[in-house]
Amino acid sequence: MIGLQGGVMTYQTIQFSASDDDPRITDYERERLDVDGYIVLPGLLTQHTCDQWSEAVDAIWLQDQARPKNYVVEPGVQFTPNLLRYSLLFERCIIEPKVLDAVRQVLGPSIIFSLVNGRRADSGFGNQPLHDLKRIRGRPFRWCSTIWCLDEFTPSNATRVLPGSHMPIDSLLGDIEDPLAPHPAERRIIAPRGSVIVFNAHLIHAGSTNLNSTPRRCVQCQFAVPSEKPNYDWRTLPEPIKQKLKSESQNLLGLSSTQIRWR
Repeated sequence: MIGLQGGVMTYQTIQFSASDDDPRITDYERERLDVDGYIVLPGLLTQHTCDQWSEAVDAIWLQDQARPKNYVVEPGVQFTPNLLRYSLLFERCIIEPKVLDAVRQVLGPSIIFSLVNGRRADSGFGNQPLHDLKRIRGRPFRWCSTIWCLDEFTPSNATRVLPGSHMPIDSLLGDIEDPLAPHPAERRIIAPRGSVIVFNAHLIHAGSTNLNSTPRRCVQCQFAVPSEKPNYDWRTLPEPIKQKLKSESQNLLGLSSTQIRWR
């Protein structure tokens, strides 16, 4: 398990295999990504892996409290930035084949990995205003997000989206009087535990209040086109992490010796 030994962080290094299923999304899923702006890929994580990741994210959050905060703290929400800084467990978020295929459907063949964060919304918390209202809409798209569902996403705790709002539909923006309030066109993304939600990050979306009695945990990631700067400077990852990253991960993080990506 992740821990502190003599004031030095220890890193969990485990081996994993990518999903054994077909690494490609279906034609129907491609259509839904294009039209609605999101899809749900069920069964990519086992129940055991969900338990393992949930335990790790909670432990990392406790350790991360001593670090300076450069983000807005949400009441009742445990937000943990840059999980890869602590554990190779989350390398899977970078290179899961079916997820990459879906991301490339949104962004095209050339992509980079931008961020990986943990978010836990406790019961009665988690509501966010609809965002990003000012992001450019329509092709070409620049960002694509993934949510790894460590708990079930239900009608009473799920992420809410405005389907089709990744495209320039002025009527949807015109109907938003209060971003915190429900929108007449919004949809809750229902997803079983162990699923991955892939959505166009230009889609208007938000977390909802967790009305269940248990926490709702997830790992949030984002990919981008190479012309965008990653959210995290991956060069600052601890050496024990960087040395054990797979070559595909190093490429997507911009860490391979042949890449000059950093500005």
